Amino acid sequence: MSGVQPEVAIETFISRLRPSKTLCVAVSGGSDSTALLHLLDKYVRHAGGPRLVAVTVDHGLRAASAVEAKQVADFCKSRGIRHITKQWTGKKPESGLQDAARNARYELLREAALSVGAAAVISAHTRDDQLETIRMRQRRGMGRGLSGMAEAVLFRRDCWILRPLLTVSRGDLRAALERDGIGWIDDPSNDDRRFERVRVRQEGGSPEIDSGLLSMVDAMAAARRKDGERLARFLHDDVVVHGDMLAELPLVPEGLSDVLQQAVALMAALLGGRAYLPGSRSQDQIARLVAGGGPPRVNLSRSVIDRRARRVFVYRERRSIPTMRLPAGGQIIWDGRYRLVSRYKRRSVLIGPADDAGGFVPPDLSDQLPPGVVSRAARARPALIVPAAAKSPETRQAAFGSRYLEMIRYFTHFDLFLPDFERSVADECAALFGLPPYPEPPL
Repeated sequence: MSGVQPEVAIETFISRLRPSKTLCVAVSGGSDSTALLHLLDKYVRHAGGPRLVAVTVDHGLRAASAVEAKQVADFCKSRGIRHITKQWTGKKPESGLQDAARNARYELLREAALSVGAAAVISAHTRDDQLETIRMRQRRGMGRGLSGMAEAVLFRRDCWILRPLLTVSRGDLRAALERDGIGWIDDPSNDDRRFERVRVRQEGGSPEIDSGLLSMVDAMAAARRKDGERLARFLHDDVVVHGDMLAELPLVPEGLSDVLQQAVALMAALLGGRAYLPGSRSQDQIARLVAGGGPPRVNLSRSVIDRRARRVFVYRERRSIPTMRLPAGGQIIWDGRYRLVSRYKRRSVLIGPADDAGGFVPPDLSDQLPPGVVSRAARARPALIVPAAAKSPETRQAAFGSRYLEMIRYFTHFDLFLPDFERSVADECAALFGLPPYPEPPL
């Protein structure tokens, strides 16, 4: 099964793109990203389109990386393309280096895109990368993750990452460069077997197997989108979030138990501040609980799932809630659930769970809710930790509405990387917690 020809993929991508003044193109100097920039530039020169800004991230992990960034800059200069080099500075982790480097790369690409007013960052992930991703996720038994990489992913709620080459093979991209007499840089880390992706790449696969995998990805992506639409309707029609801390879901007939299970799992991840949904074993526990089997209360994904007569409540469990220092003029992500912003000029403050600050329960919660559920959920909210004689618990809790401290709901599950096919569900969750919808992709 051959991929789409590179020129066709670029033309299709530009034709679908909403009018944009500027696009950032992530360019490492390797064959994929060099071809992406070259083909975009050829198209724009011939047919018109947005201004291109190339961005190279120098991770500082190899002695040659600075030289390679300069080579990319020289190539861009020869084509009249603006180029920006961003450097990953600071101490590098001893474990999980590839994940940390990936996150740092996206952070720096986002910085560059926002600085030039770009509509999106264009990334050169290819059909080969898609196949490698699927094989890795198969090994990990990731289930829904087998829908593969999304064409459009929102990073940190304000920067879209677009992947126009997911149907194009690396071989076809290199052939396009060779036809036009353009070279590229070979990164030696692409042959380092310490990394899982390299091992999967070197093992390869047959054309028949690859064709089957890609067909499966298309089918699963379509199924995931359809499931998402059904879940979004359930969230809109049947789920209530009280006081930003407690989700209430109805027990439903057996025919709807699967969507209830999905909604409970999602609320557990959001209220627990987790990046991922509960695993398969935990999902089995949720299925038993909503069906009326097993114990009526379980702890999963740092959340409590509490089944009552006709309802299920989900809230953050009390264990493992951190106490963190919020620096003057700074911001932190607290417990994976809130972005806390300080406007103090000199004063730093300690933020911890509300029960450490007096156990204040917000007065605006419905008296139809079980008091025990409300009080337990309230103890997991963030609060100022100050000397007991300094302020009352009510004042500590209310301080987040003051001019000096701001508390913004943060979804670890959505707010770092949001694939476009999950946006309908994310928007419903945002509405439940009183947040604005996520921005649409520029496609």
